[in-house]
Amino acid sequence: MLKNKPALFIKMNFICMPMALLLSSCNNGSTTPSTQQIQYTTINYPNAGIGSTTGISGIRQVANSSDVYIAGSYYESGSTNMGTLYKGPILGGGTYYIYNYPSSTGATTNGTTVYSADNSSISGNVQLVGTYTTQESGTGTAFGFFYNGPIPSESSAWQSINFPSSQTPGQVTVKNTYPHSIMNGIVVGNYDADLIAGNAFIYNVNTESYTTLVKLGSVFTSAYGVWWNGGTSYTIAGGYSDESTTQLTNAYIVDYDSSTGALTNWVTYNYNNKPGSILTHFQGITTDGAGGYNLAAGWENNGILGASFVNVKRTASGSLSAVATWIDLVYPGSSTTTANTVYQNYCLGIYNQPGIDQTNAYVATIPVSWYIYPYYQPN
Repeated sequence: MLKNKPALFIKMNFICMPMALLLSSCNNGSTTPSTQQIQYTTINYPNAGIGSTTGISGIRQVANSSDVYIAGSYYESGSTNMGTLYKGPILGGGTYYIYNYPSSTGATTNGTTVYSADNSSISGNVQLVGTYTTQESGTGTAFGFFYNGPIPSESSAWQSINFPSSQTPGQVTVKNTYPHSIMNGIVVGNYDADLIAGNAFIYNVNTESYTTLVKLGSVFTSAYGVWWNGGTSYTIAGGYSDESTTQLTNAYIVDYDSSTGALTNWVTYNYNNKPGSILTHFQGITTDGAGGYNLAAGWENNGILGASFVNVKRTASGSLSAVATWIDLVYPGSSTTTANTVYQNYCLGIYNQPGIDQTNAYVATIPVSWYIYPYYQPN
């Protein structure tokens, strides 16, 4: 994944410490109904077993349907990483499809990960973004891709999208491009190179143009999630570093206008509303259905890593509130739980169980009443 990026924020390789299973209160000091619990559901790739990894990276509602697309990957010991697309009900019972970037002369694909899915303008088609690696370039080099085609995969519907070296500081050669999320023709992601940490970018599918996304005053900025608000209005989520380090230290949300390129309403967030004290990163973003946003977050506090479902509201003036509601996530009995993406009141990620060589995918169902009401007061 991203160069100089801590393991905390790698979607498929996230390690955290065990925590209490059930939440009787939100982490910011509020009380929640004792009769309500977070429900966890495993949604692994079919017949996944010991030595396998079912990865989840992104989710989007299927147009005119209650079903969803879930983007990710699947790996078994001794095989290559396969890109996957799940289509069906949010809690399972749907169908998994394999999406591997097609090989060509001099570029033999040996691994694919699908990071995000969206609906295409052509009915029945799907748009996907993610990364692939080749035997010739080695596993240390990741190329970005955009897929716009049918289900299942069609070889002619793939194309590479890689951040141009000409747009980097000093025009250094880009080594890795990670398109993380797509919605309504806008892709957000990150790039890096051997000589620089890199930065976030915005890619416009229609104009095939790239724009660098940088939080002023930071050394490095990431972009992991994008939500389309309607018209030319989008909201982007990710993280950025303080001036003195390339480590991602703070999460952020920012509004983006695709017609003007303007970035407005930058707001910084840290776990449990404690500014600057806890490393925090947003992994995905969706509407909360009430004018605000739900987000998937990862954080690190004194070496303890964790995952959270987060709600941020808009104020009456349209700006983003600086105070968020934080709800911790821990899959029952797990040694590792991540929060990789979010949809409505569902947060999705991966977990591991102690002593078992298998990485599993899950969906957490969050009681709406825990976050839809006015903000709880932090400690």
